[in-house]
Amino acid sequence: MNELSKDSVSWVTVGGDAEGQRIDNFLLRTLKGVPKSHIYRILRSGEVRLNKGRVRPDARLARGDVVRVPPVRTAAQAGAAAPAKGRRF
Repeated sequence: MNELSKDSVSWVTVGGDAEGQRIDNFLLRTLKGVPKSHIYRILRSGEVRLNKGRVRPDARLARGDVVRVPPVRTAAQAGAAAPAKGRRF
């Protein structure tokens, strides 16, 4: 599977491992760290395309399908922020 970019649109070709899977579950697995509500929002708004057409969340994928994945930001990791300095009172 291709490395998805958060700066530009990505085109993902469906392989045998995702054949028969629903597109919402495919996106949840592919876009780790993206909230489920955001996945459904981009599906409803038509930003995700399957073979150049709009798609509903319950659509099933077939081998060779091309999925357009819009640029999305993933959630920051919890341990990524630096701890705050201690203050003296």
